[in-house]
Amino acid sequence: MRFGTLFSIALVIALMLAGLVTGIMWRAGASPSTLVIAALAMLVAILLPSVISALWSSSRSDDLRELTARARRIIAGDFDASGVSRNHTGALAEHARVLEDLRAQLERHQQEAAEQRAVMTEIVASIGEGLLAVSRTGRIVVANRRLAEMLDDAHLTDLQGRSVLEVVRKSAVVTAIEGALRGQASRERVTFGTAANERQIEMRTFPVEGSAEIAAVALFIDVSAIVRLQRIRQDFIDDFSHEIRTPLAGIRSASETLDQEGLRAEDEQQLRQVMHRQIARIERLVRDLSELNHIESGQIVLRRQPADLRAILAELCEEFERRGVRTSFELSGESTIIPVDAGRVQQIFTNVLDNAIKHGGEESRVTIEISEDARRREAVINVSDQGPGIPDAELDRIFNRFYRVDRSRSAPGTGLGLAIAKHLVLAHGGTIRAFNRPSGGATFEVRLPVQP
Repeated sequence: MRFGTLFSIALVIALMLAGLVTGIMWRAGASPSTLVIAALAMLVAILLPSVISALWSSSRSDDLRELTARARRIIAGDFDASGVSRNHTGALAEHARVLEDLRAQLERHQQEAAEQRAVMTEIVASIGEGLLAVSRTGRIVVANRRLAEMLDDAHLTDLQGRSVLEVVRKSAVVTAIEGALRGQASRERVTFGTAANERQIEMRTFPVEGSAEIAAVALFIDVSAIVRLQRIRQDFIDDFSHEIRTPLAGIRSASETLDQEGLRAEDEQQLRQVMHRQIARIERLVRDLSELNHIESGQIVLRRQPADLRAILAELCEEFERRGVRTSFELSGESTIIPVDAGRVQQIFTNVLDNAIKHGGEESRVTIEISEDARRREAVINVSDQGPGIPDAELDRIFNRFYRVDRSRSAPGTGLGLAIAKHLVLAHGGTIRAFNRPSGGATFEVRLPVQP
């Protein structure tokens, strides 16, 4: 009650009691002055404590209202002001202290919760897998940036509150999430992206128990690299098996023939030579594989020194001629000195020239042109043959290990020379490519930086 109400009640009670007492005294024969004094004394005796009590009650009531209002503000999350505006006493002072402790504790918990949410948001945003969390109604609660990247949609920034079907237009994804909402976990592969940029995604969905907000979570893991490596491994096994089968068949045939009786000495010698050639071929294959793996893994150390490219190529041409190669070489261009590992550069062009000789035909000509691209600060070496060229559809594959344009694989060699050349060029910071000339034949262009 407010002070006015309490005072009115006290006044009515005092008047009634004063009237009653003065009435009794009047019947007893008291004088008028005595009756007035008695009435006033009665009013003062009753009103004074009542007024004091009313004032105290009103003050306590205001304190309670203030504490109640503050408690409501705390419940609403208003932690800006600390403490209370009044100096409370007694039990209210204890209540005010408890309320202040509660405010400080709730504010601390709210700050900790906000920090945890910020950390979780950053973790979810930075993980390498796509994450999607949905509510029981199929609405998105959480979706990170990686998911938008997988969906190839840069505009998918604000997904919260949208339905899964609106964002991911794949029936397999929607079906898996609906199953998770029914309590069924699943794991399957889906394909995202276009044909030119296709990605294999492993999707894992599972229900979430005990959360009022999130009912199911889907994790999207890009396994394209793993699938590609598995395919490369399988191709490598197939290619290696094919490459090794021919020399092994030759060794087996020669060995079985040697086991027969009645062979002439010259026949035995010829069979042993066949076996030696096939064994050497296997050794060369193993050596080239080991060399390629060594280069691809980045284990080689280039010993760069200023070297003259023209001198290196001239020496290689002379070496091939000393081997009795019928191909003629035409070398043009000025001396070009760049910092390279001369031994590795010699290995590069040994493989490139060897390829040109094999595919150029008997008694053909290989043209080597040296120039410099001043704008790009690169030395450019073009090696051209007079062969049939390379099918356009296979130009990008010519540097793959074991790859040969000749499908019969009858040409000598291991099929690893151009792959080794490519990785050595890349190790030098250069580039290598192949293209067909309008006049016929193929050209291999090697670019090496003038400065390391």
